[in-house]
Amino acid sequence: MKGAEKILPENFKEGIRMIMLTQRSKEGGKSHNSDRVSKRKLSFNKEEFEKIYNEYKNIKSTAKVPLRIYSSINSRNIEKGILQFKRLQLETDYWDIESKHRFYMDIKNRFMSCIMKPKCKETSYFVIDIDENENEPQLEEVMKELKDQNVKIIMQYKTPNGTHIITYPYNPNNTPSANIKKDGLLLLNY
Repeated sequence: MKGAEKILPENFKEGIRMIMLTQRSKEGGKSHNSDRVSKRKLSFNKEEFEKIYNEYKNIKSTAKVPLRIYSSINSRNIEKGILQFKRLQLETDYWDIESKHRFYMDIKNRFMSCIMKPKCKETSYFVIDIDENENEPQLEEVMKELKDQNVKIIMQYKTPNGTHIITYPYNPNNTPSANIKKDGLLLLNY
């Protein structure tokens, strides 16, 4: 087990959060393939978060393919998600009939996509993704920029390709070498 699981602050398990078990396309998963392992659920509190996370860990432990477990960095606002979904649902009235039918046959995933829109976030944390390769800025450079700007770091953890740094929101223009995701995913387990 690697990722943020062991150092995850309790408040990152609270509120409405999307938890996902997936096989990345870079690791053999294929986009739009029904054989691809990918599950998403919403938790509404810490107890549900831990229950879903443990369920996904059990699936991952017996899987024949490499899987990762993620959760949304920001809790979600269910009312904003419902509003986004209703707007999308109204738009389907203008779609061709086949697309409209597919929308309703995949309604759970459509709602998940709506609630994961940035406008539906309840909190506002950033994920800085640092991939350690020749074309990306190194950890030291990003850390210096963060320190120079007095950015509060919540946690930092290793990923397969580098490091994730979780921060409180700040002006991202002050850290030009950082790859900042304003509504990213926490890599809990890989």
